[in-house]
Amino acid sequence: MKSIKAASFLFLILNAYIESTRAFAPASRDCRLRQLPTSLSSTSDENYNAIVARRTWLNDISMVSLASISTLIFRPDTACASGGATAGGAYLLSAKQRYNNRVTAGVKAFLALSSSLDSGTADGVKAFFATEDVGGWKDASAAGYLLSNAFRRSSTTPPDNLPSVKKWKAFAKEVENLQKSTKKKDVKIIKTAYTKAEDLLDAYLDSVELPPVIEMRQ
Repeated sequence: MKSIKAASFLFLILNAYIESTRAFAPASRDCRLRQLPTSLSSTSDENYNAIVARRTWLNDISMVSLASISTLIFRPDTACASGGATAGGAYLLSAKQRYNNRVTAGVKAFLALSSSLDSGTADGVKAFFATEDVGGWKDASAAGYLLSNAFRRSSTTPPDNLPSVKKWKAFAKEVENLQKSTKKKDVKIIKTAYTKAEDLLDAYLDSVELPPVIEMRQ
C-alpha cells in the first residue's frame, strides 16, 4: 500500500512537470507565423522548432523517469521475496525449524524399539503407537509428512510427486503394517514388520537432509 501511494504521488509530480513544459511551445504554429512579418518567418521557424524539440525532450525525460521509478517500486523480485518464499528457501528453513526435532525424536523412538523386540516383548512397540506425545508415532507421522512436503522446487508441484513425500509414504506404510502386526501378539511377526520399515528409513532421512540411521542410534 505504501508503494502504491508513493508511486501515485510521484506520478502526480511528474505529470505536473510535463504540463508545465507546455509553456515552451506555442498553441499553434500557423498562428505564430501569421503574426510575424515575412522577413522573420525563417527565424520564427527555427525558434519554433527549437521550442518543440525542447518540449519533446522534456516529455521524454519525464516519461523515462516515471517508468524508472515505477520499475523500482514494483520490482517483481521484491514481490517474490514474500510470496515466492512459500516454495523457496525461507519456507524450507521454517519447516526444518518446526519439524526436524519432532521427526528426529520419532525416529529415535522407532529405532529404540529393536531393543524391546530383541528381548522378546512388544510392549515398547505398543507404547510407541499409543502415545500422542513427541516421540510417538502419531506426532512423528504428522511432522514427517509435513517436513517431506517442504522439500520442493515449485509451489505448484503436487505433494505426491515429490521424491521426499514418496519415500516418506513408503516408510509410513510399513510402519502402519507394523502397527497392525501388534494385534497378532507374535513377536516374530512384529519383528519382521519392523525390519521392513527400518529398511526404508534411511532413504527418507536422506531425502529430508537428516542423519542416517547409524547416527540416529547413537
